[in-house]
Amino acid sequence: MYTAVMGAGDHDRALTTARAILDLPAAPDDLHVVVVHATDTPGTVDDAVERVTDLLSENGVETTVEAVESAPPTALVTAAAEYDADLLCVGGRRHSPAGKIQLRDGAQSVILNTDRPVLVAGEPNE
Repeated sequence: MYTAVMGAGDHDRALTTARAILDLPAAPDDLHVVVVHATDTPGTVDDAVERVTDLLSENGVETTVEAVESAPPTALVTAAAEYDADLLCVGGRRHSPAGKIQLRDGAQSVILNTDRPVLVAGEPNE
């Protein structure tokens, strides 16, 4: 089974990230997505998490939700290690006027602190 880890904070960005995972070549029944929600109240999930898990489930993807009290980049890297993930997926930003991708601080932190492949999903309406 192919395991991907993604964060769910902002609604649109989380849905864009989930859609990027759905576009992976793995068949949905061979895909497991761990949705990480960093929160001040562990054990609770918000609307973004529910929307993402609904989208993934509707497409036949097995999901696990991890609501943790931690900084989002740390939570993603930790979950990837715990689940022996094949991929981490993070939200990106639009390109600069020069055409270079602009990473959010959290995305950059994930890339720098993991030895696993990281997929940077584009912004909504790109």
